[in-house]
This record gives sequence, C-alpha cells and structure tokens, in this order.
Amino acid sequence: MRFDPERDFHAVQSILDSIPMGVYVLNRDRKLQWVNERITRYLHRRDALLFKEGYCYKEIFSREEPCTDCLALKTLKSGRMEYREIKTEHKGELRHYIVTALPLKGGGERRESFVVEMVQDVNSQKKAEEELRRLNDFNTAIINNAPVAIFTIDRTGKFISVNPALAKLSDLGAEAEQKLVGFNWLQNPYTVQCGLAAHIKRGLDGEPFELQDFPFKTYRGDKGQYLHFRGVPLRGKDGNVEGLLCIIEDNTEKVKAQIQSIQDAKTSVIGRLITGVAHELNNPLATIAANSELASEAIQGFKGADTEKEEMNELREYLEVIQEQAFRCKSIINDMIDLTKKKGFEVKEIDLQTCLNDLLRLINFTKLNIRMIKEIPHGLPHVKGDSNALKQSLMNILQNAVDAVERREGGVIRLKASVADGFVRLEVEDNGGGIHESLLDKIFDPFFSTKDTGKGVGLGLTLCQEFLSRMGGNIEVKSIMGEGSRFTVMLPVYSRHKGRPSA
Repeated sequence: MRFDPERDFHAVQSILDSIPMGVYVLNRDRKLQWVNERITRYLHRRDALLFKEGYCYKEIFSREEPCTDCLALKTLKSGRMEYREIKTEHKGELRHYIVTALPLKGGGERRESFVVEMVQDVNSQKKAEEELRRLNDFNTAIINNAPVAIFTIDRTGKFISVNPALAKLSDLGAEAEQKLVGFNWLQNPYTVQCGLAAHIKRGLDGEPFELQDFPFKTYRGDKGQYLHFRGVPLRGKDGNVEGLLCIIEDNTEKVKAQIQSIQDAKTSVIGRLITGVAHELNNPLATIAANSELASEAIQGFKGADTEKEEMNELREYLEVIQEQAFRCKSIINDMIDLTKKKGFEVKEIDLQTCLNDLLRLINFTKLNIRMIKEIPHGLPHVKGDSNALKQSLMNILQNAVDAVERREGGVIRLKASVADGFVRLEVEDNGGGIHESLLDKIFDPFFSTKDTGKGVGLGLTLCQEFLSRMGGNIEVKSIMGEGSRFTVMLPVYSRHKGRPSA
C-alpha cells in the first residue's frame, strides 16, 4: 500500500508528534507538506500551519539559499536513507542538527514522491564535546610543557603515554615515544636491579609512593642519576587500578651538589686535622734527624776502633737511611700542610713521564716479589697540576696496589698511560683480592679503609680525590672480588697557550 498524505497523515500524526525529534515531510520541490509539534518547539513557533508550503531551508534552517548538497534531493536520487550534520545560525548562535532523510512514494494516480526528514538538535552534545576537547587540549598542553617527566603505564607495566620532558630525561630524543610506548618497564633488567620495579608493582597494587633522590640505574648501566619519583594509581569508575601515573624530576645536580658540599666539609675537617698532626710530628722528626746526624758524626770520630769493619759500615748506612727518611717525612708533612691551604696549591706544567719514573724508583718491586708492567708511551704530554699533590696522590695509589698484592703469589701491578680528548689517562691495575661492590662508594670517604688495622687511617684516597679534583682531573675505581682492582686517574693535558686542558 502506497503512502497517501491526504489519507494517512491523520492516522499517524499523533505518533509522529510524540517522537523526540523534529519530523517534516517535503515534496520534490522541497516545500514543506507537514511538520510535527517538535519542530515548532525547536524554532519557537506556536502554529505548525505557518510552515505550510514553505521551503525547508528557509523555514527550518533560516537560510536564504538551498543547502549545498541538499539532503532531500540526494535521497530522492539514491532512493535510500541519507543523513548528515547541518550547522545553522539562530539569533546569533551557531546550532548543530543531525538530519536523516527517507524517500516515500505517495498514493493515488499522481504517485508523487515525498521525503520525510527527521531533525535532532545536538547542540548541547556538541557544546559538551567542544568543552571536553578544549579541556583535553588544555591538559595535554600542561603535560607536554611540564618541566618534569610525566608518563603512564598500564597494569602490565607497559608505557601508554610519554611527554617531551621524558624524552629529554631518557636521552632518546624525538624517538622517545616510538621506542617507549609499548615497552614493558617492569621487565627491564635495569629497573629491576635498582629496585624501582618493586615500587612500581606496589603502585599498580593501589598504593601511591614517593621516592626522594632515588639512585636510578639507566639503560646504559650507569648509576649517576638521582630521581624524585612519584607514582599515583589510576583507577577506573569501578575503583579498580587500571594503570600508574608516574612523575619524575631529575635531582642529579642537586644531589651531586649536596655530596660535594658534604665532601668539602669533610675535607676542611681533614685539612685542620692534618695540619695539627703535622705540627705535632715535626718536632720528634726533627729530633730523630738531628740525633741520627750526630750519631753518624760520632762514628766518624771514633779513635782506637776499627772503623773499617763491615759492621761499622752497615751501621753508618743505617744511620744515613734514618736521616734521609726522617727528612723525607718532614718534607711530606710540610707538603701536606701547604696543600691544605689554598695558597700552597700551585697549578703548573708537570712532566708526567719523569714524575712516574721518579715514583717507580722509590718502590723496590723486585725485593717485594711483585711484577711491575709498564705501558707508558714515549712522548707522553705534560699535564696541568700541583707537582707535590700529584706525586702524593699517585704514590698513594701505587702503594695501595702494592699492599693488595704483596702477600699474593704471582702479584702483578700494571701501570698504563694513554691520551684522549685533552686528558692523560693513567690506569693502575692489580690482581689482588679486590674490593666488595658494597664498599666501592665508600672508599673515598674520610677515615674509611679496607686495609688491616695499622696499615692506614683511611685518608689517602680522600686526599687523592680532593687534590685531583682541584687540578681539574678525577679518579675512579672498578673492582671485582678475587680478581683485583683498577684505579683510573684522568689528568688535564697542559696547554702552553691557554694554561688549560687542550681540546
């Protein structure tokens, strides 16, 4: 049975009026044939008959010209349902409608074609969507421009999102998002080794956490990064944890400054202690030196005794050694007093090759049954530093190596020098017992020593670190228990033109 407006609209009018959207009927000329009551509410008109024979684009959408790509014509041509979104301005306000068009065939002899269009006002939804979009854009802008690293991970530990600050912190640059999103952080061995994985699991179980100055081990394997890490569980509408919001600040510089401040304070205390001890030792050393000299002169003045006997010659040699070493101790103490004062620290050009040869001559490796392997190239460049401080630092490192292997069968010490990037790299390696990993971060602390009681007071490496730092260099150590240790010293190459490390 065909649709006949004259016959059938009265039967279905009550139904169409109750539909929660505007409904109207057009003929092929796009003139309105009928509208339901919802249309009058949309357009604030009381009488639906006012629309009769008016054009839809003018009466419904307040336009002077037909709509581009008219939906009525389109559905008449295709013979199927069509829909689109239409924007129109009403009293200075932009409004949004979703329009759906259906083709209908009229009854009777004319069998005229009609179009039923249904209009739904979606203005409030569009406003909500726009507000939500603006809010989302605003939140995204905050996260993307935040000076701290912000990212989220899902329940399994995989990255969901990252912000640009994390790209900078991770040194991954523009590829950070591509490399991190989808990557499982909980299964990352470095995250597990430094203990961070345990805290992340706690957060994914619903417990927020905050870690101050956490020593993080990066994917490069270094431990030189300290983080302020906050983890906030993300919960869904049902209250279950769906992920973890992570906020990271890099506190490395702050922590290093704190460590340096503490180290400076310790060094200051050590300086005062050394000065006091040195002054106290100077007097007895002076007495020893003076009396050894008198004893040597007394032997020369003996009469009636055979001063050429072997025993007398040995005694004379012993007294000379005592005198020599007493003056050496006095010289070292004076150097230590000078080095604890700013005025006594003189940075100048040092012939490193000569310095190393002089130091090696002071240790009788043959008598100690230690094999010394030298890998020092000819033409080693001069370095910048204080001569006395450098000798004292290198002698302390060499003596530590001797102490590590002197009781070991087949003890070996290797001294290697090389040049790179404006620095001379010195490596002193031994095959001693090594240092436990838990103690490596402490060996430069004042009064900390791994040696047996009586073998040292734990100030040698502390002074080495202080002296080398003041010369523009540094010292590092690597050690494996049962295999030995390697101390690496970096010294700036001397530049005659600028008086600073050459490029």
